Amino acid sequence: MTLVVEAPPPHEPERRYILDVVLGDWLGLDWRLEIRERRDVAIKLDGDAGGRRLALPDTFFAAPEDTWLQPASLPATPLRRLLAPDPLTEERLPLLFGTGDALVSGEPPALALGVDVFGSCFFMLSRYEERVLPAHDAYGRFPAAASVAEREGFLGVPLADAYADLLWAALERLWPRLERRRRDYRVAVTHDVDDPLASLGRGALLRIRQLGADALRRRDPALMARRVRSWAGSARGDHRHDPYNTFDFLMDVSERNGLTSAFYFLATGRSASPHDPPYALDDPWIRALLRRIHERGHELGFHAGFETYQDADRTKDEFERLRAAADREGVRQEAWGGRQHYLRWENPATWSNWDRAGLAYDTTLAFADRIGFRAGTCHEYRAYHLLERRPLRLRERPFQVMDGTVFEYMGLAPEPAHEAIMALARECRRYGGILSLLWHNNVLLTGRSKRWYAELVQAVA
Repeated sequence: MTLVVEAPPPHEPERRYILDVVLGDWLGLDWRLEIRERRDVAIKLDGDAGGRRLALPDTFFAAPEDTWLQPASLPATPLRRLLAPDPLTEERLPLLFGTGDALVSGEPPALALGVDVFGSCFFMLSRYEERVLPAHDAYGRFPAAASVAEREGFLGVPLADAYADLLWAALERLWPRLERRRRDYRVAVTHDVDDPLASLGRGALLRIRQLGADALRRRDPALMARRVRSWAGSARGDHRHDPYNTFDFLMDVSERNGLTSAFYFLATGRSASPHDPPYALDDPWIRALLRRIHERGHELGFHAGFETYQDADRTKDEFERLRAAADREGVRQEAWGGRQHYLRWENPATWSNWDRAGLAYDTTLAFADRIGFRAGTCHEYRAYHLLERRPLRLRERPFQVMDGTVFEYMGLAPEPAHEAIMALARECRRYGGILSLLWHNNVLLTGRSKRWYAELVQAVA
């Protein structure tokens, strides 16, 4: 059973890409695009003698060519919120691009959606607005406050997934024999290894400052005592008591909940950036850690250095350095992925860099300052190069929650943080998607923080 999609000529590469993602990858349907001179998008079923059809507005791709990648092509705000009648949905959804006063109208054999599903999904997944708007924070990152999702209050909703479900409900109503691909909720637990040991690469002054933070900010005498014990052991290469050495704990928590952790390592070498790590992959303890993670069945991945996000050569060099280090320790993985350090990402340069380096997936796209669905989805999808107008081999994995976001940027206490993350988990369950967490090894300094983390992972899993 093949869906026939009739669409106007403009932006054929972008149309084919988003049809392949939404209809093919996400819904698991066969489809064929036919370019026709028309003002909307029509979907039919090949060979359907009943003449049933679904019409969708064509607004995003139909914008004047000279407005492409210009502010005039962004959605007009404030967005309208439309309610669709049963049996499709009872939810009131924001209308990113579209026309009309209802999300769905008509009766079989002719239904019409008021939302431009394909244009809106392309806008979210390609991070189109991040290429158009010049907004950046102190680290060169696009802030949540500049996004339409945060400004319009739907950052906590995977809007592209909601639109895809609306499309499916309409298709199923017209052609009940269609079958969609089943996708199940799962949890991805990831860890950026920015600072593997509190003692590594630190002199006496920095160690005294660590003790001061334990006493004044964390008010934890037990942590102070453990830190002092770790200094004595570190001189002998014994890092069992190092406060940042939480790797076995993290793997234990994942294993208890049937999960696999992914540990993303930096391979910057002698980086001049103060934001890059005080460790080297040839350090004996780091080499042993790589082996231990692999032997326990967890994933090793790439954490691209602070200066790489605009630099294809540096990205490739660092990734090859990590692969070589892993190879020396007998680590064999079919595919490699990871995340940019500090979540620094530029559209489309960073995706292109990772694609050229041969990485299979990236999982950088969460906002540093707010948790939620930056790309509007909790499903993996292929990246798209906006300037070269083509899909990449690289896949983007959804990523919603970072420890520093909830506790530092958002300033949440443990209980509200737990509630906020559980709300995102419910959205991911609803759409059969991936809830992805980033927890650094060096933030779980106290027994209290470890218990909270363990309870969170158990709750979402």
